[in-house]
Amino acid sequence: MKKGIVILGAGLILLLMSGAATAQVKSPAMIRTAYSAMDANGDGVVTVTEHAAFWQGRFKDMDADRDGKLTAAEFNAAEKRFFGDMDTDDDGALLAKEYIAYWCGPKALEPAKSKAKTKTKSKKKLDADKNGKIGDDECVAFWVAEIFDVDANQDGKVTSEEYMAAMASAFKEMDKDRNGFISIEEHAYFIAKKAGAAKK
Repeated sequence: MKKGIVILGAGLILLLMSGAATAQVKSPAMIRTAYSAMDANGDGVVTVTEHAAFWQGRFKDMDADRDGKLTAAEFNAAEKRFFGDMDTDDDGALLAKEYIAYWCGPKALEPAKSKAKTKTKSKKKLDADKNGKIGDDECVAFWVAEIFDVDANQDGKVTSEEYMAAMASAFKEMDKDRNGFISIEEHAYFIAKKAGAAKK
């Protein structure tokens, strides 16, 4: 009887270990995308309100010392982590399909490259039709334009260096009063402007 209990115990341990190993293998593939994090109610539609709430939470995550403002060091450290989240194949470069999958979800499709190169982010807003929702087509159009502008040498991919250079430029744009850090209000205004919701 004791021998049976020992064997049963060993079997359970092996089963638990194999389950843990399976969980470890699956976990990288289950990293949440920005799209899934934004879609707070899980209805498959990201509203402008959900988009703003996502970025408000992201500001708090970036603010490492919790002082209500972002220094360049905090911002850069967060953006390096963000690049790693988007770079799903860990090759050190972002393709349009990685951007689109991360920001727009599984239903969104990358458009033809010929069409993508005609887009510019200055002309695109996430909620282009101003209906309070970010549709798949709006999301794709915006992020294709974004990657095209961030891709400094126009080779169809964004390296870590190109991405961080673009983020340095974004930091300066957000820092409206030029005091060397970004307040939550400056950050919120920048994000609202991207969505097409900022008042002049």
